[in-house]
Amino acid sequence: MKEYFFMQSVLKFVGEGTLFSRVFASALRIFAILLCIGSLIGWIQVWKMVFQMNGAVILGGFIFQAVFVIGVYMVVHTVWIRAADIEAIGKSDFMVIPIVSIFLRMLGEVYACISVAVGVGGSILLLFGAYGGLAYRATHAIPGMGWQDSLLSGLFGSDSTSSFISALLLAVSGAIGAVFWLVLFYLASELVLVLVDIARNTRALRDIAERLRASGGTP
Repeated sequence: MKEYFFMQSVLKFVGEGTLFSRVFASALRIFAILLCIGSLIGWIQVWKMVFQMNGAVILGGFIFQAVFVIGVYMVVHTVWIRAADIEAIGKSDFMVIPIVSIFLRMLGEVYACISVAVGVGGSILLLFGAYGGLAYRATHAIPGMGWQDSLLSGLFGSDSTSSFISALLLAVSGAIGAVFWLVLFYLASELVLVLVDIARNTRALRDIAERLRASGGTP
């Protein structure tokens, strides 16, 4: 009858730890592919807005579209690289924590890439006088984006500054946002690793104490 009961084998396979890393890495790769498809659709839709522009503003729209492609590449390649890192974890004392650590770093890197691309693309639109619906979408469409631009605009008073200064502030805000997201998520990743080190050291001390007791010594 034992050959008909398979859950013990399933649980043993799950407990080996490699399943989580392989599944999560595959999920990230699928996400990267879907992101490419979604970005392509969005890129085509943005062209409709670009061709509705007039004069030199169209040139800004063309440059923005080029920056859009570069930004999507940076994000997708980052996700793909981190998926490979997660897949290469292999067996470990902890099954999920190493995955979470790499995933947090990946989030910081992805948001940093987006922040830089949005800052550069939005500043180009501002330089060409296209701060309309397209620029607003570029700086506020993604959750977490746009706060640094609002902060700098509030400090310097964007209503009274020239388009050049506003574009410069937007580019700088993109760089500030990139540093902020990297520090935030890398800090979270390192805190996870610190917890892992504490757990390992605690386990090692407990094993030493048990061996001392078994040998008749004192811990």
